[in-house]
Parts: sequence; structure tokens; C-alpha cells
Amino acid sequence: MNKAELCNIIRSKYPKAFGIRKRLQQIKVQRLHNHFLTEAEILACEKDPAEKKRIVAARAEEWKSNLRPIVAEMEEILEKSAAYRDRENLDDIRTDILYCRMAFGFLPSEYLGFELENRSKEERLKFESDIDTFEFGYSVNDITKLQSIVDKGESFKQFKQYFGRDAMLIDKRANFEEFRTFVQKHPKFVKKKTNSAQGKNIELIDFPTLGKTDREYFDTLVSSGKFLLEELVVQHAEMAKFNASSVNTIRCMTMNTKNEGVVVPYCFMRTGRNGSFVDNGGSGGILIGVDAKTGVVNTDGYDEYMARFEEHPDTHIHFLGSQIPAWDDMLNFCKEAAAKVEGMGYLSWDMAYTDKGWVVIEVNGIGQLIGPQIVMKRGIKAEVAELLAKMNTVV
Repeated sequence: MNKAELCNIIRSKYPKAFGIRKRLQQIKVQRLHNHFLTEAEILACEKDPAEKKRIVAARAEEWKSNLRPIVAEMEEILEKSAAYRDRENLDDIRTDILYCRMAFGFLPSEYLGFELENRSKEERLKFESDIDTFEFGYSVNDITKLQSIVDKGESFKQFKQYFGRDAMLIDKRANFEEFRTFVQKHPKFVKKKTNSAQGKNIELIDFPTLGKTDREYFDTLVSSGKFLLEELVVQHAEMAKFNASSVNTIRCMTMNTKNEGVVVPYCFMRTGRNGSFVDNGGSGGILIGVDAKTGVVNTDGYDEYMARFEEHPDTHIHFLGSQIPAWDDMLNFCKEAAAKVEGMGYLSWDMAYTDKGWVVIEVNGIGQLIGPQIVMKRGIKAEVAELLAKMNTVV
């Protein structure tokens, strides 16, 4: 069990008394800003590049442990993105990327995707950052209930009626007979580690080719953690045309308002590359904007290093103007499902379209808002604030 899993379990056990739970949630939101520059430091950085470099270097050393994943992501982007590969001022860019994290809460991927390099402070503040999104999510989602969404196993238990396919959770040795029946029916299946994210630790398993008995493979799984096994999703031809090797999904973001009920302000599509099993941006997938009202694709595509595509680079399907099928059905599906989830005002639904209709691939408790801003090429911080004012808040 890792630290994140332990924290989520502890949160699920928080006292049920609302006042205590509310205070604990306020502390969680406050902690998001533990490694932020002060207003005086931000002002100094904005006025003087030399002072900016000094302050950022000092704080980077002081907060080295906390910033380690940020630095790793930054270095990967600087190495692999065409926007920076041949630049001579990389030290200045490193300083600015870390400054944007320390001052405004942006991830390096957001720095790249939102084209923050040459923007003013005022322009940068129009974008919803990684920390902004978490603050928003913790404001409208009860953290005692987040565990049931974050953990794929618990999420499956809650939303299995929307999966539209066979699936089973492996978390104890008593699951063996169910497992044996499952692999006999589905010799090729999807295996997901229940605490994974961003398309990581997801595998396509062709059981007959493994060279293991039912018992041998099952024992390996049980001793390695908790896993969700799923029947393969066969997507509709209208979605497979973008890329057949991956299940191409729609990210549908639902927000439960006080007077209007559940609304869907943002959607986008993800499609994988030829030969890739998953469509996530972190696995080479492409993000494409979709009009949330009509289901018409309304932007070009972008990969995680901000390469731009007017058409899919492998299938040559043109993105702009494509119509996602049965769009109203998907919107109604997500709205109705979201309305039934108590204590969770903001959810993100990854949806796949099959010959039998729309099915849930997974549900996210605090889905990042990087996708809509990348494809739309504009910040949505003011819009999110307006939505927040219409929602029931926990803090």
C-alpha cells in the first residue's frame, strides 16, 4: 500500500459530523498552498528577473522533495517537446516553469500546453492551474467520499451498472472461482491496477499466451495488489475510424449546480495512436476539442508535447467538423448518473460508444481541467469561478 492509498483510506474514515469533516476539508485546501511564494516574493519576481532567479533557486532547494515530480516532468518536456528542444535559454525557461508552479500552481505540462512562456501575470491568471483545479474539486467534493471514486475497485462497485460489460475485482484469495469463470469467458481482457491513473498500469492480457495456469496467474495477481479485470470494450465503427487499436473516449465533465441541476460545461475527445491500446495523452494519445452542446469536433488535435494535428497522423481522419454519434444520449447518460452521486459536485466521465450505446470506461473524482484549456487555447478560470458560485460547497 502506497502513501496515496493510505491517505485516501484515512480520509474515508473521517468523522461523519459535518462540522468536523468541513474543518478537515478546509485544512486540506489550505495545504495545497503550502509550497507557494508569498505575495511579496511574487511581486519581487515580477519586477526583477535576477531576483526571480534568486528566489526560485532558493525555494527550489528548500522544497526539493515536494518539487521532485515537478522537476522530473519539466526535464522530460524540455527534452521531448519541439518547442524547447533547440532553445539556448533553457535555464531561464526552467526558472520560469518553476516560478509558475510556485506562484500560480501550474504543472510543467500546463506551462507548455497553455503557452505561458511569454504571457504576463494577468494573462497567466486567466488559466485554471493544477492547484486551482484541486482547490475547486475539494470545495465541491466531499473528501470522505473521494476514495470510492479514486480507487478503481471501489469506483467499479459504485458504477458497475454503467459499465455495460463484464468486470471483476481481485482483492482477496476467495475470488479464485470467479476469476476462473471470468477468464474462461473472456480469455483476452483488460487488467487495471486499482490505484493507477493517466493510462498507467493498464494492460491488455491474452491469457492463453501467458503459459500459466489459472491458479498461477491468479496467485501472482493477489500477491501484487488489487486489480480490476474487464471484458474488452468493442467500440462503434464511428469511433473506431479515428484509431482502431485504442478505445477512443469522450471526457465529459459534469458539475451539479443548485438551481440548474447537472450541467456539462466541457468535453473533449481522446484518441490513441496506431498500435497503442490506450488513448491517454501521457501514453501518446491526442486531445481534440468537442462542442459540449452539439458533439461536433471544434478544434484540431494536440498531443502532450503540443504537436498539432489537423487530422489523425495514422488514419488521416480530419478532426474539425466530425460529429460524435448519439451525443445527446451521452450527455443524458452522464447527467443522470452524476445526479445520483451524493456529495460529489464535480465528476469527470470517460465514455466509450459501442454498438449497444454509451458505456463508462472510468469515473474521475477531480478530473484535471488541462484538457479543455489546451484544445480551446484559452483560460477558463473565470468560468470555473462562476460555476463554483452556482454549486453547493463543502468548505
